[in-house]
Amino acid sequence: MTRFGVVLISERSSKEEWLARCRRADALGYDVIAVPDHLNLLSPFPTALLAAEASERATIGTYVLNASFHRPALLAREVTTTMALIGERLELGLGTGYVESEFAAAGLPFDAPTRIDRLAGLVAELDRLLDHKGPPLLIGGHGDRVLGLAARRAEIVSFTGAPYRPEYGRTALVTAGALLRRVEHVRAAAGERAPRLELNVLSKATVLTGDRRAGVAGLRRYAPDLTVDELLEVPTLFVGTPAQIAEQVRQNEERFGFSYITVMDSAMEDFGKVIEHLR
Repeated sequence: MTRFGVVLISERSSKEEWLARCRRADALGYDVIAVPDHLNLLSPFPTALLAAEASERATIGTYVLNASFHRPALLAREVTTTMALIGERLELGLGTGYVESEFAAAGLPFDAPTRIDRLAGLVAELDRLLDHKGPPLLIGGHGDRVLGLAARRAEIVSFTGAPYRPEYGRTALVTAGALLRRVEHVRAAAGERAPRLELNVLSKATVLTGDRRAGVAGLRRYAPDLTVDELLEVPTLFVGTPAQIAEQVRQNEERFGFSYITVMDSAMEDFGKVIEHLR
């Protein structure tokens, strides 16, 4: 059965506002309420605990912790504490981080090899410190090394479909064909683990419209070098009526193997209408 998650943004939220957002996500049928890890937002673990209070049903995830921000022993304590308080509802998402200004503010190197090394080291140390009894691990990214690590060590592989593009100073979406090759890379790297992996995709936007071509035109900022036809095909954007998007979700699962969809906070209400068509 397909799972649906939403990354809730906690910038300047009061406790009451945050709890209300989490309850709304629960009411819309999201299976996973996830918290991000950025310096301009509230800290992930306190907000995750409050999310667990607001929803007795949903899994509580981190999407995703920036590996460079967390020392292994200290993160192991956070994970152990959170699991003790909310049980087995925690899903631990890790990534390399991608916002260069945050690395500068934290006094950390931003080069890709260092960030990936930190992620690999954190995964290995967490596994040791938690005695192989940690929560399900999600690793998200796009490049060979990160996805290879996810294929070997994670239970959930999350595809962002958006590598960092220096010419734009940010990430940008790739074509559906390029993302399919990323999936094939993971399956090859996973070997005998491949059938047990859960494949997740992070959607950048959901647009409800009766005119898909017009609707996707407003999303060009996510992929300036893709054509309208290419944008309509990528599994990281959902455009159309709720029924059309539901069919897109089904087709993406068949083509890519994506059985776990995560959307951003801004799409929570609109994609909630899609969930109604899939349940």
